[in-house]
Amino acid sequence: MIRLRHLRLRSFTADQSFQADIPFDAGLNIIQAPNTSGKSTCLQAVIYVLGLERSLGPQLAIPLPYAMRERIHAAENTPYEMVLQSFVELELENDRGEIIVLHRDVVGGKDTKLIQATFGPSLTEGAARTRQRDFYVLDSGSAVREDGFHFFLASFLGWNLPIVARFDGAECPLYLEAIFPMLFVEQKRGWSTIQGPFPTFFRIQDIARRVMEFLLNLDVAQFRRQRSELRNAIAELNNRWTQERSKLAEAAARIGRIRGLPQQPNAEFALQPEIDLQLFHEGEWVRLSTLVAEIDERIAELEAAQMETVDNVAPQIEARIVLLREQIDTETAVLETVRSEYASEVQESQALTARVRGLEVDLRRNQDAQKLQRLGSELGKASSEHVCPTCHQDVSNELLPTVDALGMALDENVAFVKSQLELYRSGLGASSERLQEIAGRYRGVERNLHDKQQELRTLRQELLRPGSSPSRAVIENLVRQQNFLSQLRSIDDVAISLLDDLQAIAERWAKASDALRKLPDDNLTATDLKKVDLLTVKVIEQLTAYGFRSFQPAEIALSTDNFRPLVREREGTEIVEKEINFEVSASDAIRLKWAYLLATFELQQNHPTNHPGLLIFDEPGQQEIDSGSLFAFLKRAAAAAQAGGQVIVSTSEPLPLVQLEMTQRAHIIDFPGFILQPVPNGHDDEF
Repeated sequence: MIRLRHLRLRSFTADQSFQADIPFDAGLNIIQAPNTSGKSTCLQAVIYVLGLERSLGPQLAIPLPYAMRERIHAAENTPYEMVLQSFVELELENDRGEIIVLHRDVVGGKDTKLIQATFGPSLTEGAARTRQRDFYVLDSGSAVREDGFHFFLASFLGWNLPIVARFDGAECPLYLEAIFPMLFVEQKRGWSTIQGPFPTFFRIQDIARRVMEFLLNLDVAQFRRQRSELRNAIAELNNRWTQERSKLAEAAARIGRIRGLPQQPNAEFALQPEIDLQLFHEGEWVRLSTLVAEIDERIAELEAAQMETVDNVAPQIEARIVLLREQIDTETAVLETVRSEYASEVQESQALTARVRGLEVDLRRNQDAQKLQRLGSELGKASSEHVCPTCHQDVSNELLPTVDALGMALDENVAFVKSQLELYRSGLGASSERLQEIAGRYRGVERNLHDKQQELRTLRQELLRPGSSPSRAVIENLVRQQNFLSQLRSIDDVAISLLDDLQAIAERWAKASDALRKLPDDNLTATDLKKVDLLTVKVIEQLTAYGFRSFQPAEIALSTDNFRPLVREREGTEIVEKEINFEVSASDAIRLKWAYLLATFELQQNHPTNHPGLLIFDEPGQQEIDSGSLFAFLKRAAAAAQAGGQVIVSTSEPLPLVQLEMTQRAHIIDFPGFILQPVPNGHDDEF
């Protein structure tokens, strides 16, 4: 809830200070003054000091008349004076009893993007302005950053603004400028639509629905927000999974391949995280854990072996050299075979990639042709009918070959291309897996070949050493095995660490996915429908009281899509809902807007909503509407505001009539002439 307590306008010239001070009470406030006297200036000043001018349109021009920007005079028959400096101040109070005074310069002062807030009732009670804080507005971050004024104002209102989707795929808060057209009806554009008019330049999807869902505090909006947050969380977890999986795959690629690790997180992995790291060793794929155990055992045997002289082990060394030469020749041949296999698979993968791209182009072209055909285009049909698409003459014998078979229709062609795409994409995925498998075999064979070549060099050098010296072949073999084991264990340690991270991601993914599935469908709940039904009843009640005649008030309903008023008409035996367009008279459109906004205001008395309990109407007596309807609306507004909230209305209806109808019902503020009047120098309260 929010209440305006006091509005102050100041405009300074070289010789005079012009001022207007308007105190507001709880309930209904009526500002009465003749036309062109400044009523709209006061109400537009509220929009300006709140930094909400973009609710009126995309332009950033100051939404105040020349009396606050350029020139001003005290009466029509007095000369104009140039405005040198001006500002607006507004005192607000929220439902927590917190009071702030906002100050924003118009001309001749600080930058108009600066809003200064002081805490305490300095306008109404003259409290000292000791605590002050500055904010910025109409700039990037003003709705989401701590020093942004709209971020502060939303917090002051007690609002937790929902995050909504934009047409460009991005997300943004439901900006205050999008909400306030349902709270403030300005004179120039505000009466042109029943809802809003909402600022579409923010490019928020379904802006009318999003605003109404928030103001009415509908469950469906909360569920949609939870759904959006969960989907974002799942997408973020999928991204993190991809990153961590890539790290593990890169670590595994140094020695071999990885099996059992899904492309995306799933519930099974969250409960039983198991992967299989494999190396291509001695001509076959071996599990990392198995190979580590074998090498560990081999190292133990080498460490336990006794040192012998070169003469004693020379026969074994010579036999080992012969075997190693044979194995090296074999490994070299295998390496060349694997290299050729890899090159062949790369060519196959490139061919599949090119085919997929070609099919994607074909699909896009066929879908475009299909769209044109649905729109009524004749292109593409002429050739199948043996008619020239340019001159429309028969060309069956001259240009086209005679064939018995007919080509596929566009729908069939689209379905065929999609099936081909699925097939070739599957083949491309299988080719990618084969490339990884071949690369793992290549690294294994290359490592084995390198180890055997190194062992061969060591043994040859061993035979050249003195026969009585101790053999170092065993020691060097031990060192090689220990280095290899160290490499395997470092990879295993990295895998275990990444596996723990992947399991944590999978567990969070499973919980978010489960919560997402448990959310109800994107439909109005029973509580939501009760709110909409009561809102409809209140609209119908008011239309009846206001003399609405374009339709029977009972025929009015609210759309469950965007909550816009509809009319129900009988067509034969069916009831059909139609948009209210030009069938309604101009004056009845005004009555409908009164009823709609006031019903939204009143709903907070029966159900918890996010409505701030504030409505502002600039000249509701539009379209020469009769006084009886206008005062019926004002009396309803007075009763609604008396139950809780504040309604501010400006009118040019004669003061005696306003006093006759609304005394004891409203706080009436009347001005006989221009609202901004000069005061003697030295008697003005400046900021």
